[in-house]
Amino acid sequence: MQKGEMEVKASYQWGHGGEGLFELKWNGTLILAAHAAASHTDGRIIDSRTASLVEKTQNKDGGLILVYQADNGLILSEHLEIDEKGTPAAYAVLSEENGNEVETCRITPLVIQAGKDNPLRLWKSIWTKMLLVPYDNTMWLRYEAQPLRAGRKSYDLTVLFMDDDREGLLVGAADFDIWKNAVVCSATDARTLDVVSGIADEGTHDSLSHGSVPGKEVASSRFYILYGKDYRALLEQYGDLIADKTQPMEWKEGVPFGFNSWAGLAFRLNADRYQETGRFLREELQPLGYQNQERTYVNLDAGWNVIPEEQLIRLVGELHENGQRAGIYDAPFAFFGKDDKEQIPGVPGHCFQEILLKDPCGNPLPRVDGAIPYDVTHPLWQQYTAWKLERFVRWSFDYIKVDFMSHGGMEGCHYNKLVRTGRQAISLGYQFLDNRLNEQAAGRPFFISLSIAPLFPNGRGHARRFSCDAFGTNEDVEYVLNAQTYAWWQSGRLYHYNDPDHICLLKSFGMERDSTPGEARARYTASAIAGTVMMLSDDYERPQARERTRSFACNRQINQIAASAVSFRPVEAADASACHAFTAVIHGRQCVALFHWKKQTERVELDCRRAGLKPGVSYRELWSGEVWQDKDGTLSWNADGCDAILLQEI
Repeated sequence: MQKGEMEVKASYQWGHGGEGLFELKWNGTLILAAHAAASHTDGRIIDSRTASLVEKTQNKDGGLILVYQADNGLILSEHLEIDEKGTPAAYAVLSEENGNEVETCRITPLVIQAGKDNPLRLWKSIWTKMLLVPYDNTMWLRYEAQPLRAGRKSYDLTVLFMDDDREGLLVGAADFDIWKNAVVCSATDARTLDVVSGIADEGTHDSLSHGSVPGKEVASSRFYILYGKDYRALLEQYGDLIADKTQPMEWKEGVPFGFNSWAGLAFRLNADRYQETGRFLREELQPLGYQNQERTYVNLDAGWNVIPEEQLIRLVGELHENGQRAGIYDAPFAFFGKDDKEQIPGVPGHCFQEILLKDPCGNPLPRVDGAIPYDVTHPLWQQYTAWKLERFVRWSFDYIKVDFMSHGGMEGCHYNKLVRTGRQAISLGYQFLDNRLNEQAAGRPFFISLSIAPLFPNGRGHARRFSCDAFGTNEDVEYVLNAQTYAWWQSGRLYHYNDPDHICLLKSFGMERDSTPGEARARYTASAIAGTVMMLSDDYERPQARERTRSFACNRQINQIAASAVSFRPVEAADASACHAFTAVIHGRQCVALFHWKKQTERVELDCRRAGLKPGVSYRELWSGEVWQDKDGTLSWNADGCDAILLQEI
């Protein structure tokens, strides 16, 4: 299903099930029952199953408001909505009967279960899978689809589904400005899901509990609930709902093609290697077809500060004179320094210790991934960050890779006392960056690429890397495809592009050996179908790296696939691994990508009907030029080690 396309129109209706439960029906069929709960920071709790129902309002659109009051004075209002498009959503509001202010760290607007006599196979089968969505993409986190088990947790959204017929039930947050959210398998019932606003744990990299939220009324995030016959369509529909609400950051300059220095050079980066890489792209790769809109980006990563300012300005000017664009790197939310008493550049008389995020005792938070979080609400952090960004704009860069963004959302005691939660803080931090790098402020299009970053809040960069670091081996291919299997739908919806990370075609600084040609082909193909950012990264002082790149990065037909920005859809789920087959329709033509990442020779087969492909279609394999056709509705490929093929309808 392409963006904006919807499933067959379904009719949802909320109803009151009695005994503190409420129910959701889809075309008259019960799909779930639920109750709600919340806790006050003073220890009081309220649960709709034990509180008294004091008010019930049924709306004409099928929505429902249920108000529960506990003996301890707490009131929990459950808002069950059906919007103008027919989409159900739910949220809960905590208050107190005497009108006093309440304060809470957690609201659970939905504790979901099957409900009485539920006919759905999803609630009965022990083969039902739960998609586990990681909070962010650091430390080689990956997506998983696993059977329900007590304590399993998915951040902000999940979908329950069946592998065979793809029936699915999705629950996903709609709001990300206050709460970190999760869907958790209950520890008391294997068929119950707690949908929670107020999660801070090892999965969010927090050492402190979730911040408390005060007010006369405190609302949870809203959560969409979607049911349908294909979980993949539900994820796309959810992405469309989020896009309608937040809109991906606009970008009119097309898919960026270029180079990033990290995988190939790491801290061997210097001015000469940067300049020579720009020349290699311009003089050898662009004429052969590695470009988009007659342009390539040449991007610096960590370690760029070894190049003096005057030389940086000269190198960027040279790139611009030759029709190229330049990128730079920063980690604005994370302190990697060793001495926190060191003076902050651009902020005379102040040291880094002042802007580190603290715990309630005034101690800096522990390092995560090697860095201490900054307090992004601190005026000195803002002064420091404004100084850095002003330089990047003044130096005429066009692109920035911002890294370790999760640090800006960690729970702590912020300088701005109105900021009580990590999500409130990171939203302010993102807005601070955007205000200084948007096209109006920068005076030109300025691409913002989020590297390590939470999935939500979304729309705060033009691209987000959907995996952690991935370079050029068969393992990297499988890891990138794991993200493609479960995060393909985010491209064009949550962000303008998914970023499949550096395309290393020979050897990164972290690899023990050169990749094989098959690994290079698979790695490039995985990037081209991601919907996408195309950033090469090798050490071009090696002649073998230049030759490998000329061979694999200059296939004009595959680069046209990448430039279309279409993210290919997986045919199957794959537990904690990746699907072998992905499909798309580009300019009215069927496209199929098949992958293999094991070392041995195997036969990869694709059932065309299962994949939604028209039978009897002739394809051209874009790497070899060979003509392919299915046989009796099956596409077959004898894969020898890690490799890939990319088929396009003739």
